[in-house]
Amino acid sequence: MSLPKLNVPVYEAILPSTESVIKYRPFLVKEEKILMTAMEAEDNETMQTAVRQIIANCVQEKLDVDKLPTFDIEFLFLRLRAKSVGEELTIGLQPWGCPQNDGELCKFTTEVKINLEEIKVEKTESHSNKIMLTDGVGIMMSYPSLDVMKKFKEKSSETEIGMTLIKDSISMIFTEEETHEKDSFSETELDEFIDSLTSDQFVKLREFFDTMPSLKHTAKYTCKTCGEEKETTIQGLDSFFGSA
Repeated sequence: MSLPKLNVPVYEAILPSTESVIKYRPFLVKEEKILMTAMEAEDNETMQTAVRQIIANCVQEKLDVDKLPTFDIEFLFLRLRAKSVGEELTIGLQPWGCPQNDGELCKFTTEVKINLEEIKVEKTESHSNKIMLTDGVGIMMSYPSLDVMKKFKEKSSETEIGMTLIKDSISMIFTEEETHEKDSFSETELDEFIDSLTSDQFVKLREFFDTMPSLKHTAKYTCKTCGEEKETTIQGLDSFFGSA
């Protein structure tokens, strides 16, 4: 006689990048093992691999996790964590500007409780994937994925990282008459195109990344050092996960 199979609850969430509904289940013991092993390794790449694997295991839809924008990854993992371990997370914060410490980092850490269900991916109203360089020439951008982020390890400077990010995120270049999909032009042609941009046009590309959606939460609390009311913006998965 075979052992009984346990029923696992299924939840729904709206994927920030596409606003489509996806279904997912909470962590099981096998995912907890993956996560604990990654935490013991204390290596960022190992942790990214673990997060990617856990999401792939738990999401019911067919998703190419490697191609998801980083903010989708962060959002999904926090939702999984909330349904698996608990919605409440305690993290330690040390805000700058403490009047009792000459304006430097506060001496003591203040523990703050955060409801993971309240953490959202914030979107700027003016943000758009479509960037017009001139009246007749524009670019369609895609969001950086984990595949793109892996390439940063091979780059030695911020300039190289920035250029790699921009080039990998250009999905189409179009005019009034024709479109050029990413696979239709070579890297050399793309380099020449980017090199021909004016400073103002290049700034438009950089603004795409400055205003792209991001996982953020504003925490309000009373500082243990000075007793003042503080407000701190927590951003990115590492900020939340460091104390998870």
